[in-house]
Amino acid sequence: MSQRERYEKGGIGRWYWDYRDRAVMDYILDKPILDVGCGEGITTEKAGAIGMDLDQGNVRGSAYALPFRQGAFGTVLFLEVIEHLSNYGRALQEIHRVLKQGGKIIVLFPNDRAFKLAWFLCGMWGEIKKDRGHKWAFSPSFMQGFLEYFNFKVKENRSIPFHFWPLSLHHVVVGEKC
Repeated sequence: MSQRERYEKGGIGRWYWDYRDRAVMDYILDKPILDVGCGEGITTEKAGAIGMDLDQGNVRGSAYALPFRQGAFGTVLFLEVIEHLSNYGRALQEIHRVLKQGGKIIVLFPNDRAFKLAWFLCGMWGEIKKDRGHKWAFSPSFMQGFLEYFNFKVKENRSIPFHFWPLSLHHVVVGEKC
């Protein structure tokens, strides 16, 4: 089942996706917006962004070589992408390049352990063992330090839907290009 099919099916999955998107949209202050790794573009449409993905019908391109000029964007969405990349440092360098001075990167990454617990508690046994292609598992403190290393000033660092990382499904880190 595709992302869009799952989203259109409704239920708690759609409710959480919408909740997650609302939490992210609060940080979008400057346009234009680029959604790197946008998948089928559900969040891209809501944000009025330019969507880019290797596999979908949006702007096709790689996070390692963004096909845009330097300083082209006010905000870059990087939602549930970084954990899939082999060279996430190269992707952050490219995002830094295409952001305007003072532009924002919004990074959202999952807490795989909390998702497995949620699926277990909901009786969704098949979801627990499914390979989601995650190469990495990040902590909030690692991601903050990583963004700072790549010359972003961290403006926000919080877990959703709870403020306690071990029980939260996602974490949002917002960095401003220095």
